Amino acid sequence: MVSSNPRIERFMTNLRESLVDGNYYEGHQELRAIAIRLVKQKKHQRAIQLLYLGALELCQYNQWGSVADLAAFMINIYVEEKVPVTDESRERIYDIFEKLSQATEYYPRVYQAAIQWSIGAMGNKVGDTQLHHFIGCILRNKTRFQEAEQHYLVGTPESPAALGNMLFDWAERTGTADHGLFIARGVLKYLATGWYEAACLCWKAFIARFVQKHSSSVSERTGDRALPSNIGTIYYITGHELVNFVQLLLLTIERSDGSPSSDSARIFGQLRKQYEPRFGVNTEVVHSLLDAVAEKYFGVVIQRQQSLFDIVNNLFAAPSHPAVTDASAEAMD
Repeated sequence: MVSSNPRIERFMTNLRESLVDGNYYEGHQELRAIAIRLVKQKKHQRAIQLLYLGALELCQYNQWGSVADLAAFMINIYVEEKVPVTDESRERIYDIFEKLSQATEYYPRVYQAAIQWSIGAMGNKVGDTQLHHFIGCILRNKTRFQEAEQHYLVGTPESPAALGNMLFDWAERTGTADHGLFIARGVLKYLATGWYEAACLCWKAFIARFVQKHSSSVSERTGDRALPSNIGTIYYITGHELVNFVQLLLLTIERSDGSPSSDSARIFGQLRKQYEPRFGVNTEVVHSLLDAVAEKYFGVVIQRQQSLFDIVNNLFAAPSHPAVTDASAEAMD
């Protein structure tokens, strides 16, 4: 995006010269003052363009506090003027946030403001799915896995595979004894919201990485026991019981006719009884998510105190090596 207004171009030339001389604070304050004046004059597009270009210039000098302030000011104009979510309005945020993400103390303020703007502009509960996917990818690259997860869960059709890959990386980094605790985070939450296809894509991305890295723990099911499936090849995983659970759950849902009296519903109940306690400190959250799965795929009516939206937004306890290892070991004994 290039400035087309002569006055803005002239100011940007002066700003660049000032920044070269190290006048960062003065440049920031002057940018702000001119933007405020433009807003009062109802020249909102000029103000947006000025703040956007100014923020990018300050990025070159690692002035992250000033960048965050100008970006937040720009997004506030988006909100006040009801700027719609378009490629252009989105790209301005992308350009700034991609650079600002280097400064962990500042970027949450910007992406949270951007999400709130998109929620208002689009009139839904989660906002712009493309914005969520972009933020998820940035946070994943910064190993902010728990934050990235929440954005992938409400992202684009590309998000489930990205989440599956991230969950595998997360499991590997912790050295956990059972990678299933991690893939369950994505699959159960997608299932609880009724996005079965996303749960399958998340699983397939995860298991492809797992099979490649831990081939000695994997055996492929063949013959009559390996019926065609939405999740691809069916495996038996040694030493990762919760990975097996997630796979069995997806297969059981695939074969369900939605009746609470079906064989699939009976098998689902058995899976819950056998595997739910193995989630250790996460058992309560898993129980709530599986209640939602029971309703959506097996016709079981559950009386719950929390809304589905609240349940899905409940994070599993942040996985750590000792907690996960102990819970898995106790369940396998």
